[in-house]
Amino acid sequence: MRRIVDRIKERIRGFLKQRDHAALAVRCRDEECIAVLKVIEELDESATSEWFWTFTQGFADVNGYVASVVKDFAVQHEGISRALELRKEKPWPPIPPHVLDETLPPPARLRELIMFSRSLLGQREGALVVWVLCPLEIKDPSVYGFLMAELMQHEYPFPWFHHTRIIAREDDRAATLSAGLANMPCVNFFTPDLSEEAMEKALEEDAADQHLPLAERVQAMFLSAQRDFSYGRFGEALRKHEVVLKFHSATGNGAMVALVLNSVGEIHERQGRPQQAEQCFEAALEPACDGPHPPVPVMYMTVAKLADSRFNQSRYDEAEPLYATAEKLATLQRDPRAKLQAIEKMGLCQWMQAKKDKAVKSWRVGAEIAGKLEIPELQGSMLMRLREHYAAADLWIEQQEVENQLAVLKMG
Repeated sequence: MRRIVDRIKERIRGFLKQRDHAALAVRCRDEECIAVLKVIEELDESATSEWFWTFTQGFADVNGYVASVVKDFAVQHEGISRALELRKEKPWPPIPPHVLDETLPPPARLRELIMFSRSLLGQREGALVVWVLCPLEIKDPSVYGFLMAELMQHEYPFPWFHHTRIIAREDDRAATLSAGLANMPCVNFFTPDLSEEAMEKALEEDAADQHLPLAERVQAMFLSAQRDFSYGRFGEALRKHEVVLKFHSATGNGAMVALVLNSVGEIHERQGRPQQAEQCFEAALEPACDGPHPPVPVMYMTVAKLADSRFNQSRYDEAEPLYATAEKLATLQRDPRAKLQAIEKMGLCQWMQAKKDKAVKSWRVGAEIAGKLEIPELQGSMLMRLREHYAAADLWIEQQEVENQLAVLKMG
């Protein structure tokens, strides 16, 4: 894996140093995004003259995507400004009002935001702002391609993107960026070799390479175990996970201990051993929460898996508070889908315990949030649960209200 990472890193580093291209379209599939983002994370950590802004939210439509990027940027911007104030340093200027104006066309809005981020560099010689637009999922590749094409429009010889580099992910299975940006001289393209064969070989080589630091070899073994699991090689995956677990337990890395235990629990689930799976999820809870600043994504994953395990065993009274905790953790990590899924499952637990009033309240709140966030499938799912309840309780007015909402969503 390290060899693949180094090759990708060298290619991206070369892109950042050159001056002929402002954008690099990186072709990779959904399941390959994490490897690319890992490389970019390492480049960010070692950067001395580049300021990285990385956004991974999925792309469904232009308005929602750009609004989400602006919101994420605003959160980061506010956090950094507050940190500067605490250090008695000059805070960053506020985001211009026109960037926050949702009536501005999305491509123009995103362009203005990138230019504003560049202004935060000041007059530092040789400094670059690097924007990484790497959606983990691209639901509408053609519209995504249109957004990127519009974003890169410029008037020669005065491009708007000086001192700027943009790394945009392209879904290798739907090459819309290649079609829309191929004739733009400011754009280059890169397809890293992340094939199954290349990844498998690289991970095995890294795990066996005694010249690498032990921590890197163990990480390679963990990734190799994940691949074994995904391909159904459960025995090999368990063997490798055992080695990785011993290493991270000895070094006191609670987050990795929790991740490994969660993975082992999933393997037991896949093999029809729910009790062993639950033991792993329970064991992962303490290390996931260990330390003064435990990683929220690891805590969320651990709590959610334990909640699902209890739910699948019909232990609804135990699953309910776990889903409530998962909902709060999903809020902290700004994952609206995970938040809504936790709310819906919490409502199911309440329903199965005959706490129908609480269940209805949960689903109504969830449906309202899903509507505001424009996530129709989760909104519709909770509305259909409400419709079933209202129909059974002969609450015709409430039922009709829900029917009308489902009609707008064209569901049910």
